[in-house]
Amino acid sequence: MQPLPIRIRPGLTRRQLLRASAMGSTLALLGCDGTMAVGGSFLQPWDEHLGWSRERWGQSLSGMRELGCEEVFLQWVGLEGEPQPAWDARAPMVQMLLDQAAEQGMGVHLGLPYNEAWWKVIHQPDLDRLADFLRATGAHGTSYMQSVSWPGHAAFRGWYIPYELEQYHWGSAARIAMLVPWLKGLSDAAIATSGREPSVSTYSSEMESGELLAQVWSVLLDHVVVRPMLQDGVGVHGIANYERLEPLHRMLLRRGTGFDLIVEVFERLPDAANMPGEFRARPASFERLQAQWGIAREYGARRIVAYALDPWVTGASEESARLRSAWRAAMPQP
Repeated sequence: MQPLPIRIRPGLTRRQLLRASAMGSTLALLGCDGTMAVGGSFLQPWDEHLGWSRERWGQSLSGMRELGCEEVFLQWVGLEGEPQPAWDARAPMVQMLLDQAAEQGMGVHLGLPYNEAWWKVIHQPDLDRLADFLRATGAHGTSYMQSVSWPGHAAFRGWYIPYELEQYHWGSAARIAMLVPWLKGLSDAAIATSGREPSVSTYSSEMESGELLAQVWSVLLDHVVVRPMLQDGVGVHGIANYERLEPLHRMLLRRGTGFDLIVEVFERLPDAANMPGEFRARPASFERLQAQWGIAREYGARRIVAYALDPWVTGASEESARLRSAWRAAMPQP
């Protein structure tokens, strides 16, 4: 995939962001011409994907391709826990995905095995346990990259590190000092096995300032070669969440660091409708997506990635069908 043209801007002003939040679908806000384009989409695999046929994979990928998607980010190749793996798709499913993507001229970024204890461990104050956990996940991720032949596949586009970084858990000097060698080890292995820097997602925690997130990433980028992927957070917090990302956004532009923007295409249902321990959402409205695109097209990102076309846009629900129809009508014309 060719990267989107970079237009370096000094960052979005507070006035522009507030206008975006208030005006919703007013595309003239940031000079957008009204067309929608996406470079890639995440795909979060679960047990059901293990039973998908080649035809079913082809349908999913073609649905994304019709909306302009050229690359897929498989969030992980397996879920692991303590002490036994909970889910593993490291051979037949991955092979089928890569083969079908190649047939449709699409690329695939493979997410490393993900240990579900991540959030539990990083939330605890025990730094010794955190250090052990980072060493174990780092060694496992490195071993996985070194043991598979996927980088030789025609559809392979790089590695994705599936652990999301934010400033609430990683804002202290002690924790950053632990995060740097862990991330560098994974990055070095990714570059050695694929020739490309890995991608990793980041978002702005509500519990700390956006300035602290920028500081965390400034330290990381001084030591690690990696592609940050900024989650816009609009699916949960609304368009105004871009304001929280501004310190990080401005810092990346000043450094000339290539980054991606993840545009969330879902809308979380009100908390009152949620069951404890569950995340419930619906496809975003087309009007809200238009407002996101008005910002995204001027953001200076190398690539705009949706989270996630399947199932929120290509799914079978009536809401997905309406969003899909409006999306197609707004796509750039040949």
